[in-house]
Amino acid sequence: MSVATGQQAMEETRQLDEKKIHFLIDGFPRNEENLQGWTTIMDGEADVKFVLFFDCGNEVCVNSCVERGKSSGLTDDNRASLEKRIQTYLQSTRPVISLYEKQGKVRTVDASCGVDKVFANVKTILDKEI
Repeated sequence: MSVATGQQAMEETRQLDEKKIHFLIDGFPRNEENLQGWTTIMDGEADVKFVLFFDCGNEVCVNSCVERGKSSGLTDDNRASLEKRIQTYLQSTRPVISLYEKQGKVRTVDASCGVDKVFANVKTILDKEI
């Protein structure tokens, strides 16, 4: 999703219901370029209250995706592709998360535990923050 597309979607939602002022933007910004675009376009329009960071060790993440790949049909759910995705994450996305950490805006969820526990932890964060 581009920043402009996200901005348009938020504006359309607010026009339909002015009470809808909180938005969860999944997987964005992924890199410094996305962050700069967000800052340029959304400065004064939207405030990033916090970043919800799902933290999971590399091996747990890889094993989970490889297992998912057995039934998903996704060709990139294999160890080699996942290792490349982890390197991209470490080089491009992790620095953005670090910037938000310095601002005190990261809320971390341990994503290596079961789905129910992850959901409960996310719900606790959202209940507290919104």
